[in-house]
Amino acid sequence: MLPEIVAATAGRAEIMIDGGFCRATDVVKAIALGADMVCVGRLYGFGMAAAGRDGIFRVLELLHDEMGRTMGLLGVNRLDELDPSYVRAAPSVRPPHVLSAFPYIEAPDDRY
Repeated sequence: MLPEIVAATAGRAEIMIDGGFCRATDVVKAIALGADMVCVGRLYGFGMAAAGRDGIFRVLELLHDEMGRTMGLLGVNRLDELDPSYVRAAPSVRPPHVLSAFPYIEAPDDRY
């Protein structure tokens, strides 16, 4: 939905996305697809639960390192160099899990 939202706003609003982002690669993809901001509250909570203030800092360090590595592999130096051409659809390699944005996406309609 992100590209459609970006197109609909046509630059008239900043786009902030939240959806359980747990990997910096997904943050980079969201920015490439037009997000101005990506929320990482779940990661923040995991870090705080694991080690308090230090855990939050460590999570942010890991996120920063992974973003830098991902951008390096893409051949870009700055976030503003990213655009949708850096993202393409790929088939799932495993089924969704409980921490997925949509863990029951393949559930039959009559289940509920």
